[in-house]
Amino acid sequence: MASYKSFFMLLSAVTSASAQQYKLVKSYNRSTNFFDFFNVRDRAFFNNLGYATGDPTSGFVDYATRQEALSSGLMAYRGNQMYIGVDSTNTVPVNGRGRKSVRLESRETFNGGLLLADIAHMPGNACGVWPALWAYNMNENPISEIDFLEGNGWTGQAENTVSLHTCGRCAFPNLKGPELRRDCDLKGCEGTPSNPAGCGVNGGKGSFGTGFNNGGGGIYALLLDTTGIRVWFLPRNKITSDITSGKPNPSLWGTPQADFRSSSSCNVGKTFKDLTIIVNTSFCGAIMYDYKAQMEGYPQCGSAPGGSCNAYVGANPQAYKESYWLFNSIKIYK
Repeated sequence: MASYKSFFMLLSAVTSASAQQYKLVKSYNRSTNFFDFFNVRDRAFFNNLGYATGDPTSGFVDYATRQEALSSGLMAYRGNQMYIGVDSTNTVPVNGRGRKSVRLESRETFNGGLLLADIAHMPGNACGVWPALWAYNMNENPISEIDFLEGNGWTGQAENTVSLHTCGRCAFPNLKGPELRRDCDLKGCEGTPSNPAGCGVNGGKGSFGTGFNNGGGGIYALLLDTTGIRVWFLPRNKITSDITSGKPNPSLWGTPQADFRSSSSCNVGKTFKDLTIIVNTSFCGAIMYDYKAQMEGYPQCGSAPGGSCNAYVGANPQAYKESYWLFNSIKIYK
């Protein structure tokens, strides 16, 4: 009897999500001045918060001010698209601040609904590059994070890694997919977490980095409601007509790349709220926790003096010519 009940509860949740008619409430694009909807968080901002390296995740990165980003071309409109890049010209000493980059944080918070990010290009695979499109509760009431497009692209990663992070009990025992991680609790937020990867799954080939770009990019869809969190990737050649007509219908998109269903193990509605949307590209840092093992998959990272991730990133600016984002739009429906 319990199994039938679970089946019908799941069916009800799927039907509810697919039957809802979503209406556009916000569109970040060229005509609405995309960059005006975001704060540009620079090194000084994070220094003032107590991060000595200028980056909360200890990356070898020097985040630019808005003025620096615009004047240097690291942040620009290109036709109807939005370019967000990194410095690919100058060398950086290994004991320096890091490679210049841009970090955007939305001025408005996301409290559920359907977010569609139309991306023509994301940072390609290169040693040490760490691109992410994610959402975080800056008020930390509670601490909650959704990484819906992320990876350490220097290992030749071809699959997106979707992850959730919390600082309390939150697990998804019924989560399905490749390379499963079911426990979201970082377990040690005041010190060194024992579960830094959180919970999540990996996407399919071509959903990240150079492979994503070779396919012309696509749309990442994030659906957040009281029933759970779902993430889809629609490659450029598989974007459905409901999306292009402005009437998105998730029931037409197939199986989500990640599907986190709310339950007694994790109340999604109470845990994931007041989320700031973040776009950034960092280098090395906390995600490169096992440099030696990672280097086996990308041996050129060890060719720089000292054989470190920071050393390679600093000495090889030309390796990061493809380390840029190119957005067509970000749209939010409710």
